[in-house]
Amino acid sequence: MAQTFRERIDAPDDSSDAREIWLLIRSWMTIFRVVLVIAIIIVAEIFEEATLLNFSLSVWAIVVGFPLFLLVSMAIVQGDKRFAPDLEAKRRERMGDN
Repeated sequence: MAQTFRERIDAPDDSSDAREIWLLIRSWMTIFRVVLVIAIIIVAEIFEEATLLNFSLSVWAIVVGFPLFLLVSMAIVQGDKRFAPDLEAKRRERMGDN
């Protein structure tokens, strides 16, 4: 049975709530990713002489920071696929994956 316009307006839209929550989380993850890159650079430059387990802290910054950066990036892409398909479509369009 067809819904009236009033019933469609009054009905809760759970997908938009999930999308709004995802966009908030996504923005924090993006900020974290930028801070992570800056921290990797700073640690690699400042703590070049310090060592931990026979490796310099600059090596540890890259060994720990790069996989963490990739993990956060993958989480953003997967979240876009699940909660914001329009953002995923824009990303694919920019990359040329039609």
